[in-house]
Amino acid sequence: MMNMKTLLALLICAGSAAAAPITYQGTLEDNGQPANGLYDMRFSLADAPTIGLLLQFIDISNVEVVDGLFEVEIDFDDSWFDGSDRWLAVRVEGTNLNPRTKINYAPYAIRATRAQQANLAFDLSAPWVSVDTGVIISATSTGAIPITGRSSNTTGTNPGVYGRTDSGSSNAAGVFGEVTDTTPGGFSAGVRGVNNGTGFNGVGLYGSHAGFGYGVYGTVPGGVAVFGSTNNGFGLWGQSTTNIGAYARTTSGDAALQAEHADEDTEAFLATDEYGVEAYNNVSDGAGTAIFGSGGRTGIYGESVNSGFGPSLTRTGVQGFAGGFSSGADTFYGVNGFAQNPASGGSRTAYGVYGGAQVGNSANTAYGVYGETFGTGGTKFAGYFQGNVHVAGTLSKSSGSFKIDHPLDPENQYLSHSFVESPDMMNIYNGVITLDADGHAIVQLPDYFEALNRDFRYQLTAMGAPMPNLYIASEISANQFAIAGGAPNARVSWEITGVRQDPSALAHPIIVEEPKPEHHKGKFLDPEAYGFDDDRAIHPRPKQN
Repeated sequence: MMNMKTLLALLICAGSAAAAPITYQGTLEDNGQPANGLYDMRFSLADAPTIGLLLQFIDISNVEVVDGLFEVEIDFDDSWFDGSDRWLAVRVEGTNLNPRTKINYAPYAIRATRAQQANLAFDLSAPWVSVDTGVIISATSTGAIPITGRSSNTTGTNPGVYGRTDSGSSNAAGVFGEVTDTTPGGFSAGVRGVNNGTGFNGVGLYGSHAGFGYGVYGTVPGGVAVFGSTNNGFGLWGQSTTNIGAYARTTSGDAALQAEHADEDTEAFLATDEYGVEAYNNVSDGAGTAIFGSGGRTGIYGESVNSGFGPSLTRTGVQGFAGGFSSGADTFYGVNGFAQNPASGGSRTAYGVYGGAQVGNSANTAYGVYGETFGTGGTKFAGYFQGNVHVAGTLSKSSGSFKIDHPLDPENQYLSHSFVESPDMMNIYNGVITLDADGHAIVQLPDYFEALNRDFRYQLTAMGAPMPNLYIASEISANQFAIAGGAPNARVSWEITGVRQDPSALAHPIIVEEPKPEHHKGKFLDPEAYGFDDDRAIHPRPKQN
């Protein structure tokens, strides 16, 4: 605790046009002991013993105090000494010392009593002036600044100007600024904040709210409510530790949020009538990306809400479209997915594109992936796979073939063969074997043959000459069968078929004939082959949004 008392002061002459500086001598105690060292002091001229107005203050740095004694000269403006009572308030190292000392005019000198415990340097609970109605201070200027406030401390949190209101009414304001001209110049402002810091710290204009209101609120009838601009940073930045970083909403048909790049070729709209996010990148070189997402788990996530009902409604989580009849590009991707496993770290799985769908009842149809091509002419693949393809389930098709470059003219022709079709899940095994001197032979089959197959069928064909007595001497046992009745040392072509009996085949048997369910009756898997349009298709083309 600091205490102070006055030893001597130079007199102020009453009514003097040029009052002399006040020579202030005093003692300073720090925690009950005479102070020693250099101290920063502020001497303020007030119009009341407590509260009131501070008319002027003078800061004096590095006041030397020796054994508690110090002396300073304080030169207040002469205009303040008009015969009204004045008091001297003293602050040492940011601490207010009480009580204030009254300045008496000649023939009395400044007198001071022993200081009591210092108040806080910045006490917002005790304003300088308290009035019920009217204006406390009214200042008007045609050229200079009418009112200026400054806190000269290089540390601490004292504001230059502090405004406060105890009103709970709508539109109450602690500080209110206004531009009265109806056609003001550019960047004129009702309230303006400037921070001259050149680093990353500090805020030009700071607003806060203790509850769930707005830290900063802007409103205009037709312009920009909040505008942010930067040369090398974020024009507008929002952050939340538990909720939404930035929120935009509109009650009209316009976008809730519009972002536009300076080149005017790139812009994005948030929450339009048609899209949640609408983005464009129309840069002239054609290399722009409309939306780019990067995330620790999901780069871009799209979801379509489940509201509404009706056969004509469609819902699309993510839709991609690329190209156009007038585009100059060579390659187009409606949706392009790529996934990459790390080079190390154990067994990982990557999906370039993953599609999943779920049915809700027996009348529903779900497609994990649905592919289709349009147009006439050209080469069209609803699905094309460069690499191995596996189907965990039953594969069904209208027709099938292999298609390769023709072995006799690979540069100019294709060669296609149809698949072998069967109502059974049939496996075929064949080969050529040479009989022994007795016209016998044993054909050895793979070790898995009997585990995989059942219902065996045999066919033998003599080669080189007829063998009318050729026959199956013993049927398959221990994955082998025997041939007999052939010519000595002759060659025989053999073929064995079997029907699959493995767990996967038993779990997914082929139902050769089955009635169509009610919701499929009158419709076709291939309506075009029967002369119908897509409206008679069991698997119609997806409706385009």
